[in-house]
Amino acid sequence: MVDAADLEVPDVLGSLGRDATKLVGGLAFLLFAPLILLLAAFGGLPEAARSTTASSAIADIPPDQLAVMQQVSLQTGIPWQIFAAIAKVESDFGRDMATSEAGAIGYCQFLPETWAAYATDGNGDGVADPYDFHDCVPAMGRFLLANGAPADMRRALYAYHHSWTYVDQVLAWAAAYGYVDPTSIPARAVALARSKMGAPYVWGATGPDAFDCSGLVLWVYSRLGLEVPRTAQQQFEWAVPVEPSQLQPGDLVFYENTYSSADRVTHVGIYVGGGMVVMATNGGDFVREVPLSDPYWSAHFASAGRPPYWEAPA
Repeated sequence: MVDAADLEVPDVLGSLGRDATKLVGGLAFLLFAPLILLLAAFGGLPEAARSTTASSAIADIPPDQLAVMQQVSLQTGIPWQIFAAIAKVESDFGRDMATSEAGAIGYCQFLPETWAAYATDGNGDGVADPYDFHDCVPAMGRFLLANGAPADMRRALYAYHHSWTYVDQVLAWAAAYGYVDPTSIPARAVALARSKMGAPYVWGATGPDAFDCSGLVLWVYSRLGLEVPRTAQQQFEWAVPVEPSQLQPGDLVFYENTYSSADRVTHVGIYVGGGMVVMATNGGDFVREVPLSDPYWSAHFASAGRPPYWEAPA
């Protein structure tokens, strides 16, 4: 392992950043991958229907690269999802290793001087090659360890590229691969939702002291920088569909026909883990945790969705 006190902390990409497409182009996978099975299950979804379940996201990672990431994870204690997310954002798993405007090169898009400091011969072939994932992933691990990972992942990622937008994009991809960062938007959303438990349900209320169901979602995710639509139906159309088996904390759970309405989806809650949903239930009640298995709510279950938190500004 690398002692951070013995190493300088360079900005891997340079203070001016890199090609914009390196940062955002890879998000096309999250934004435009339709899931035919969900279309069938939900009776036809709007244009926003996209898949970010962990299983479908992981399928995009070449298996030989995933094996190296998991091996380096065991050696460093850094979750493999972090390596995968960096590789996705930097070079789309080696599919785009063009030199950036800042001069960053190879699979991990290190600046040449940074590669000189952290170069690793990961596969023992006698060459530390910045274009070879066998060498780049261990080098990535050395750099992240030197800059605070895994204890302070955000600091380590910020050292990799001095942009909080970059940090949030990497963590969003890591979350798509199944990683939950305690400082991430989904984890903060859970904390915010739970902070309002006991607040009264009031039709049309959006906080901070009273809420209806979609008003709670609006209040939580608006505070985290997202532009959130108002009603449960609109939030259903806005969220990225996920399979119930792939629910992660911070995801939304949608219910249908809970009252007479022209909209199919009439209720929404925030999944907080452990089979529990925080929701503003109905008139005369309060914001509280409700089990997914609750007989009434499970009978009205419609679908689950993931707020597009990777679109939130830094």
